[in-house]
Amino acid sequence: MGGGKGEECYTTGYRYYAGLHLVFCHALDKLLAIRVGDKWAWQGEVTGNTTLSVNAPSLFGGDDREGGIVGPVDCCFGGPAQARNSYLQSILGANIPAFRGLFSIIAKHCQLSANNPYVKEWGILGQRTRTGWQESLADIVAADGYIDMNPAHIIREALTDTSWGGLGYPQADLDEQSFAAAAYLLAAGPDPNQDGLGLALLWARNSSIEDFIQIILNHIDGVLFYSHLSGLLALKLIRNDYTPAMLPVLNESNILELVDYAMPVATEVVNQVTVNWVDRNNQAQSSTVQDIAGITRTAGQLISATLDFPGIATEELAQKIAARELQQLCVPIPSCTLVVNRKHWDMEPGDCFVFNWPSIGITDMVMRVVSIEIGQHTDSKLRIKAARDVYGLGPITITEPAESLWVNPLSEPADAVRRKLAELTWWQFVHEYGESAAVLAELDDSSTQLTCFCGRPSSDALNYEMWSRNVGATDFVKRDIDSFPFAATTATALVPAVSSVIQLQEGTIDTNLVKGGTYAALGDELVAVTAIDLVNVTVTVNRGVLDTLPVSHAAGTFLWFHQSLFGLDRTERAVGEAVEVRILPSTSLGRMELDLAATDTIACVGRMMRPYPPGNLQVNGLRWPVSIGAAAELVLTWAHRDRTLQTVTLNRQDEGNIGPESGVTYTLRIYGETGLLIRTVTGLTTTSYTYLTADEQTDSGFVPARLNTSLRFELESVRGSLTSLKMWNLAVDRT
Repeated sequence: MGGGKGEECYTTGYRYYAGLHLVFCHALDKLLAIRVGDKWAWQGEVTGNTTLSVNAPSLFGGDDREGGIVGPVDCCFGGPAQARNSYLQSILGANIPAFRGLFSIIAKHCQLSANNPYVKEWGILGQRTRTGWQESLADIVAADGYIDMNPAHIIREALTDTSWGGLGYPQADLDEQSFAAAAYLLAAGPDPNQDGLGLALLWARNSSIEDFIQIILNHIDGVLFYSHLSGLLALKLIRNDYTPAMLPVLNESNILELVDYAMPVATEVVNQVTVNWVDRNNQAQSSTVQDIAGITRTAGQLISATLDFPGIATEELAQKIAARELQQLCVPIPSCTLVVNRKHWDMEPGDCFVFNWPSIGITDMVMRVVSIEIGQHTDSKLRIKAARDVYGLGPITITEPAESLWVNPLSEPADAVRRKLAELTWWQFVHEYGESAAVLAELDDSSTQLTCFCGRPSSDALNYEMWSRNVGATDFVKRDIDSFPFAATTATALVPAVSSVIQLQEGTIDTNLVKGGTYAALGDELVAVTAIDLVNVTVTVNRGVLDTLPVSHAAGTFLWFHQSLFGLDRTERAVGEAVEVRILPSTSLGRMELDLAATDTIACVGRMMRPYPPGNLQVNGLRWPVSIGAAAELVLTWAHRDRTLQTVTLNRQDEGNIGPESGVTYTLRIYGETGLLIRTVTGLTTTSYTYLTADEQTDSGFVPARLNTSLRFELESVRGSLTSLKMWNLAVDRT
């Protein structure tokens, strides 16, 4: 660049040119725009190989600043007949690939910038909806005019593709009728039952293809399952697509056993949902909806859930999905597990039925099947897990939150929605009171005390008071005052393990309250924090420490980092006492009134005096195996644990013997394939047990003699009349 007066010239800066070969994806139907930095360098519509002329010299401020993008750009869709690119051959030589099966662009010695030698990030806006299946339903026009892809097509291709990382299922394994029905309902059309729910996202291999499919299912509220009717992989959408009078009825005439029925705490329901989504400019956005009636029930307190839906690209669709999710979260949804006969053998996940059980006040409740276990073909029973269907609850009033020019940073004290009661552990007792002879002399095997902790109900909440009374007593008594621990929720389900990396749903971790070397409560399981990743918002923990064992946890389980932040009722209590507790948070505007706080009740079991369960359990040399082999004897090994010695280190499950505590023995119970108890072994003092083939055949009584096809066993510690708080409860197959 030159300038000056007359013949005088001088250099004011430089333009920078280069060639680029940028590969973006495996396949594309249409190129719509090229983005450099955070600006669009070219916009149009290209569906086949061509050379674009990009002319945006002032994209970054022109020659006075950082220049722009100017020059020819080859657009290569990677078709099966695509030839080698002549520009690349001129630079790299003739012997190069044709790069078929990939979409790429090639900037041919283009101006990339001025006054700045660094290449900005390039990106594209592309469209791909066609997979060669049900193409009349593939395109869904979004509210902003762009065309998004039918989610059923995305799932189907992810399942069947064999070229870019799909699961490679044969098409014959898919229930085409169910996929076509889902594609129709998701498409846009005159039918009022059609959603017009198109998605715009890509799989970048930063997660498994199975996780990617689950993300799509979350967007569309669908289930993917193997049908026990057809043996094929089926797709079903959860919709208000039934007439209650036409549904099958499950009641005492066909329910063999009501295994459980659970109703969530009403104070934990959500009245505000925020959906995070990504717009066409690849910018993060969020949309919020509220349940007015729910906010009224909580006296204005917002109980919010934030959900990520990266496939949404418009505000209109984000609001629609947020309203759908709020309808499912704004009321307590009861769930149940039923064992039924085979009268309604054809029910599958996603199906609805009417549930009647007058003895607990349930009449004409519409439930939806979550899962179904059909058992062996000779079994006369089905096991169904179900939850109340939200569409049977009637409509709710959903609005966008009203905008305000100012938000009062001070809030009235509110009830703690997240609360937890527990009995004092031996670790906590020793760290609180010490281990002097005088202290220990005050204890007997029924001694216990109570603790509590709760999540911060509002950002300006200061602390909370713990009040308690025995059930039946007249007055609550103030017991303690303490601060709030950091409370998080798990983003994914967890299975038993020695150590786990836990992804948190929260966006940040409070390092003032979360420290390595401390313990936390994952539900009722205690874990030891060993590492904290602030970037990925994860914590690494050793599972099942102190008097607990590793167990499975659903996504959304609370994780409390409460080692030094808990309320303590120092009243000496005994096994069998039932105690009511109220937690009173405070803000700068005052403390919550005692009469307005929720009441929680706990029945004392004498936790701190119970022996620790055995550790390092292995089944035939493996931890948590599914199968031990068709003819293998059941061989159990474990390690001693001692609560009186484990007061300094949070020992891992895979450590060797500690102790044992004086007087501790082990009790083992073994159940056969029918679920019946076939052997009980008490008074074990060693750390292993082999269930001999001959003993198992005798205990089972099969004619002719054989081993069980599956076994379940329970292993617990015993000291006098006390058993460990937790016991091992594992099942294995023989396959």
